[in-house]
Amino acid sequence: TYWLSTEADAHERHARLMKQAKNDGKTLSVDWLVRDDRAATEVTIVAPDHPGMFARVAGAIALSGADIVDAKGFTTSDGRALEVFTIQDQDETAFSDKRRLDRIPERIEDALKGGVLLSEEFDSKGRITNRMKPFKVAPRVLIDNQASDIFTVIEVNGLNRLGLLYDLSRVFFKHNLTIGSAHVSSFGERAVDVFYAKDLFGQKIRHEGKLQHLEKDLREALRVDGPADDTKASGA
Repeated sequence: TYWLSTEADAHERHARLMKQAKNDGKTLSVDWLVRDDRAATEVTIVAPDHPGMFARVAGAIALSGADIVDAKGFTTSDGRALEVFTIQDQDETAFSDKRRLDRIPERIEDALKGGVLLSEEFDSKGRITNRMKPFKVAPRVLIDNQASDIFTVIEVNGLNRLGLLYDLSRVFFKHNLTIGSAHVSSFGERAVDVFYAKDLFGQKIRHEGKLQHLEKDLREALRVDGPADDTKASGA
């Protein structure tokens, strides 16, 4: 999946980052590349893989003021996670302000170490802006086991708000699911997020009861004010 979903120049950059991290003895390495030609910035994270990592990184990036438009996650044979987040500024241009970019690694490290309570941060900032408050978007969750040979594809529609990707990815963590990639789009007030997910055994999610519970919790996470306490995955 990695070789097919990333470009050749990215392979080299990722390899150099992982080698440098290993040589320096770092448990966390964060690098970024501003792509003005694509109006986006690629943020690459290398760290020991552990459950809930995707959610925490997504939350830290959102609190940095960036919009995540695409994300891919991979696990190496030696147990390290390689995650690539494509981000934009609020005006849909590349996230290029050096001061804010320099803060992203610190925010990610704090989130991974549990030094910041992400849910409380989102609550204090306000999950929904005044501009979005008048809009109503009916939550919708579509689960498809036919669209991919190796992943269960899950499309989630809801009101676009701060921390939405974080809340949704916590649901996957709660259900012991791995996110192979996430594709995030917004159309005005509507967010359309598509996740490619597997279970702990690397298989599609086929158990009907598990799929029903997953859909229920994703719908709960789409609440405008964030998920209720009983849907929050501990440790994420």
